[in-house]
Amino acid sequence: MILLEGRPGTGKTSLAIMTACRNIREAGSRVLYVTSNECSNKLKEVARSVGCDLRARVAEGRVKIIECPTLSDEYLIEVITEEIMKHVLEGYDFVVIDSVTPLMKILGTYAKKRAWLHTVVYKIASAHNVTVLLVCDTLVKHDPDVALLEYLADAVIKLEFDPGSIFPRSLRVLKFRTRQIPSFPIYFYIATDGLHAINVVSEEFAEKVRKRRKEIPIDEEPAARLFGRRIKPGTQISIVVKHPAASLGLLHKYLVLKIGLESLRRGIKVGLVYFGKEKGHLLPEEEIIGKVLKDRFIEVIADAREEQTPRYWGSPVSDPRLADVLVVSGYERLVEFHGLDEVNKMLATYHAIDPKLGLITFRIFRTSPSIPNPPSAMITLSDVVVEVTLNEERECFNLRVIKGGHVLRPVTILDTELKYVVEGLGKEFKKALHALRGGRG
Repeated sequence: MILLEGRPGTGKTSLAIMTACRNIREAGSRVLYVTSNECSNKLKEVARSVGCDLRARVAEGRVKIIECPTLSDEYLIEVITEEIMKHVLEGYDFVVIDSVTPLMKILGTYAKKRAWLHTVVYKIASAHNVTVLLVCDTLVKHDPDVALLEYLADAVIKLEFDPGSIFPRSLRVLKFRTRQIPSFPIYFYIATDGLHAINVVSEEFAEKVRKRRKEIPIDEEPAARLFGRRIKPGTQISIVVKHPAASLGLLHKYLVLKIGLESLRRGIKVGLVYFGKEKGHLLPEEEIIGKVLKDRFIEVIADAREEQTPRYWGSPVSDPRLADVLVVSGYERLVEFHGLDEVNKMLATYHAIDPKLGLITFRIFRTSPSIPNPPSAMITLSDVVVEVTLNEERECFNLRVIKGGHVLRPVTILDTELKYVVEGLGKEFKKALHALRGGRG
């Protein structure tokens, strides 16, 4: 017996329908759907909104929907139980009761509730090898009905919805007998093709993606002092531009040319994400790289004022197979609209998943008088942290590595030390571009 619990609007019915349809598709199940909240037509519309054709499954005989009027009559419970038993004996092996909450209220006493649940669990689920999925509305704190359901269920999944959060929808596995459960919330979003987890991927998928990742060798000095001799797949790098510095200086050009060359020569796919209505001024090299790489270069402008889930961010984030290196800037815009705590939550989520996928990520944050410090997760969770500060004396920028496995103590270089490196990479880029065009122009 599986229990889905949560307040109204958290996505319980969508998840129940998707689970039922997946069992039909992958296990050949026959589903009995008992609904006390929605009429069958409304249920079919909900199913359609998440990419499930419940009408077709009903027409095929794979799904039977029983509408249950929520009257205050215990006789109704007997009728429902008999209907469930009848359909189980006819071969229905997946039973959904959505929602079980009004039925529990009808039963009244604790003894009657427990007796009925034992009937459903042991006589139906256990004896006939049937999965029973119960949907429960948590309307008040410390509800004894919810506590009883949690006690009897084999698995308990709690769904939550916070419309003000960067990741508004989440679920947490509270209980799963005989299995390990994740200790963190699983963030997800609902789209027209179903529910999609944001911070969880299967090990099989992650291993498949990691196999094609490539490390980035850093042969140039003094760049190696910033990032080490190689950037391995999964490395997370944060670059903090400290006010009054406003840009990365020559470090920007270095990264553009270095990543662009790696993409041209070795097929590395690059994703750029800008948080804010408009992207910043592009270097000429960035314009050229975008045109040359085409399918290996994905650029996304994300509106920080909109609900921030991957379906709004675009391909590099929503599908990690489409990028090997991801450069994200404008986190300060997110902080302006959502606050430090929410951005820390977002960073913690992606810092957990990106290394598993082998995604090399550069995250750029610009401080200001109103936001003097970056989110703490950028410092604590990144593998390499570089600070960019203004050197007024030399009219250039200081590049200071404050964290990295390749340094024992902070290391500082001037961005002007990258000048000859950038010039050399520029020449190499032109040669690579010339070769790509077959010697033309």
